[in-house]
Amino acid sequence: MKVKRFKQLLKIYTKLPLPREIWETEEHAQYVEALHNDKECSELYKKHYIKEAGLNYKKYCCIDMAYHLVEDAKPLKRDEINYDAVIRYCKSHKQFGIPIHDGGASYVSIRYCPWCGSKLKK
Repeated sequence: MKVKRFKQLLKIYTKLPLPREIWETEEHAQYVEALHNDKECSELYKKHYIKEAGLNYKKYCCIDMAYHLVEDAKPLKRDEINYDAVIRYCKSHKQFGIPIHDGGASYVSIRYCPWCGSKLKK
């Protein structure tokens, strides 16, 4: 799939809920294929997802770090844990970490990005 067409479909397919008659089409299957197997399309999707969440991917070491921090940035009720988060940023300690899903807010702090290997800034 051409990137230009992917961009057009991105605007359509990211408006949820997506009716069944749309996601059961061959064109949607090609879109999903491009999303998973074409680096340029994947980055376009991630940038869109990050922007929709209100984050600026340029503030992070790589687009994958920003993409995975979206779940951590989602507002939750007080004392609620987001079990979908695979990476956290702890503002009080100014560090990134991998959450320990044990019912609490604990995490294992990390110094390097799990996706690009860059040393993480505080």
